[in-house]
Amino acid sequence: MSNNKKINTKKLNRISYSDIIKEDNPILREVSKEVIWPLSKEDLTIMNQMIDYVRSSQDDEESETRELRSAYGISAIQLGHPKKMMYVRLENNQGFGAEEFALINPKIVSLSEKKGALEEGEGCLSVDRDIEGFVVRSFSVKIVAIDHFTEREVEIEAFGLTSIVLQHEMDHLSGIMFFDRINKLNPKAIDPKVTII
Repeated sequence: MSNNKKINTKKLNRISYSDIIKEDNPILREVSKEVIWPLSKEDLTIMNQMIDYVRSSQDDEESETRELRSAYGISAIQLGHPKKMMYVRLENNQGFGAEEFALINPKIVSLSEKKGALEEGEGCLSVDRDIEGFVVRSFSVKIVAIDHFTEREVEIEAFGLTSIVLQHEMDHLSGIMFFDRINKLNPKAIDPKVTII
C-alpha cells in the first residue's frame, strides 16, 4: 500500500523525539481502545502527528534539523493516547516510493506458522537503550483495519520486514514491548527454522 497524501504541517503541532513516551512510563502497558470512525478532530491530529514524525524521521535533513530519531513506525500509545491507531512507513527496496500504513482499529486475522526475526534485533522509539536478542514473530501477517488514507476498510497481507514492523506496532496496542518477546535466558538462541531477515 503506497500513498503520497500530504499533511498540512503549518497547522500541525509537530511532535519531537522528546514527546515520545519512554519505556518506564506505565501507560505503555495499557491496552488501547478502539476509536470512533470518522476520526474526531483530536484523533485526526494524533494520526497526522504520527505520520509527520515518521516521514520526517526518515528524511536525513529534516531529521537532523528537528533532532528526530529514525523510525519505521509509531503507535498512538507512544504519544500517551491509548487509542488503536498506528502508522508504518517502509522505503521500497527498489529505491522508489514507500509502503505506508495509517491504520485505525487494526485487528490481526491470521499469522503464518513460518517465523522470522530481524538479524540486528528490534528497536523502538520508546526504548533509549540497545537490547540484544532475537524477537521471533510470524513471517507473514494478515490485518484488517480502516485505512486513514482511503477512508475504507482494508485487508493487508504483509511479509518479512513489513510483517514484523506491523506486528511490533500491533503489540504496542496490547501493551506489549518488543523485549518481552526476547528469550531472557539466552537472547541469541533461535530455532534454525526461523528465517533471519
